[in-house]
Amino acid sequence: MSSNSIKVNFNEEFDCKSNFKFETNLKGGMIITKSNKKGISAIVATVLIILITVAAVTIIWAAIIPMISNQLESGTICLDAVANVQLLDAGYTCVNQGDNVSIQIKHGAKSFVLADIQVLVSAGGSTTPFSLVDDEGYSVGELPGSNEEKVFWIDTSGITDTIDKVQIAPVVSVGNTQEACDISATKILTAC
Repeated sequence: MSSNSIKVNFNEEFDCKSNFKFETNLKGGMIITKSNKKGISAIVATVLIILITVAAVTIIWAAIIPMISNQLESGTICLDAVANVQLLDAGYTCVNQGDNVSIQIKHGAKSFVLADIQVLVSAGGSTTPFSLVDDEGYSVGELPGSNEEKVFWIDTSGITDTIDKVQIAPVVSVGNTQEACDISATKILTAC
C-alpha cells in the first residue's frame, strides 16, 4: 500500500465531498486515495471568459472604428467637393483648335481642402487625363477657393483628334492623404 493510501472501515463515517478516489485492491479491500488534481471553479471560468470577451471587443473596437470614421470623412468631403466644384460655361470653357483647352472652374461655398483638379479631355472616343497641379504646373494656391472662379489653360498639343468634351473631378485632402473624387461636371466644348 502506498504512503498516501488510507484503508477505510466501511462502518466509519466518511465525507464523500472531498477529493478522494475509490479503488479496490487485489484482496478485495477498498483503497481510497486522495486526488491532488485541482480544477478551476465555475465562477473563475466565467470571469475569465468575460474578461477575454471584453479584451477582444476592445481590440476590435480600437482597430475598426478609426478605419470606418476615416472612410466616412473622406466620403463626406468627396460628396461636398463633387457638389461644389463646377465647370462654368460663360465663354471661357472652350477649345482653341490647336494647342489648348480653356476651362473656367467655380468652387462653391462649402469649405474643403482642394488639393488638385483632374481634367479629362475627350477626343475621338478616347479620354486623356490631365492634372492641374501635377501635369499643368499650377500650384495648389492657384486653385479656386470657396466662392471663387478661375480660368485654367490645358496644353492638349499631344491630342491629334478633334476635342469635343471636357470633364473635371476634384481631388481633396483628407488628413495626410489625397482622395480623388467622382466627376463633378461635364461640358461639350465649342471653339474659343
